[in-house]
Amino acid sequence: MIDYIQITNKLKEIISQDINNEKISDKDVAAVLDIDYNNFRKQKARNSPHYPEIMQFLAKRNISINWFFFNQLPESLIENTSNYIILKYQKSVITSAGGGAINDELNSNPLVIDKQLLDHINSSYKNTEVLQVFGDSMEPYIKDGSLVFVDKSKINLNIAGVYVINTLEGLYVKKIKMQDNKYYMKSSNKQYDDVKLDEFEVIGQVKGVYIKV
Repeated sequence: MIDYIQITNKLKEIISQDINNEKISDKDVAAVLDIDYNNFRKQKARNSPHYPEIMQFLAKRNISINWFFFNQLPESLIENTSNYIILKYQKSVITSAGGGAINDELNSNPLVIDKQLLDHINSSYKNTEVLQVFGDSMEPYIKDGSLVFVDKSKINLNIAGVYVINTLEGLYVKKIKMQDNKYYMKSSNKQYDDVKLDEFEVIGQVKGVYIKV
C-alpha cells in the first residue's frame, strides 16, 4: 500500500483536475477532506492517513480503492472494490475482557472491510475502529483473541449492548449496568462477578465481533 506522501500526491492530482489543473497544496487537500490542517500535518508526519475521510472522498467520485491504494488498473476491479472501505485497526491496542489492558502507544493499521458487513451490523464506517480482545470473561459472545468492531459514535449507555470503556486500570470490553445510581461492569461468562466502576470513559459500542477459531 502507498504511504501518506504518495496518497497526498494522488489526491492533489485528482483535485487539480477538478479545477483546471491548478497547483494544489497540502492545505487544499486538508480542506477538501474537511480535516483540520494542523491535524493533517501531524498525521502526515506519522504516516498515518485519515482513511475514513479519504474513503468518503473516493466514494463521492466513484474512484476504485484498488486503483488508488494499490495501483491496480483493470476495469473489472472497479465494481467489485467500490464496495470496500478501509478501517483503522488499532493493532497495538489490546482491549481486555478480564483484567484490564494498558496501552502506551497507538499504531493503527489499515484493514479492508466490505461495506455490506458494516451495514449488516449497523455500524458507522466513519466512526468504526477495530480492536483485539484478550481474556475469557465475555465468552461465549467474545472469545479470547477476537476482533471487535467499535462504533465510537455510540456512547449512550442507556442503550443495551457491549461497550469498550477506558478506566484507571486500562481498557475493558463489557456490558455496563446501572444499579442504585452506580455503574457496574458485567461479564457474559457467569464465572466472573460484576465490578463497580468509579471513573471511566465510554470509547464506543461493540457492533460486531470477528471470532478467532
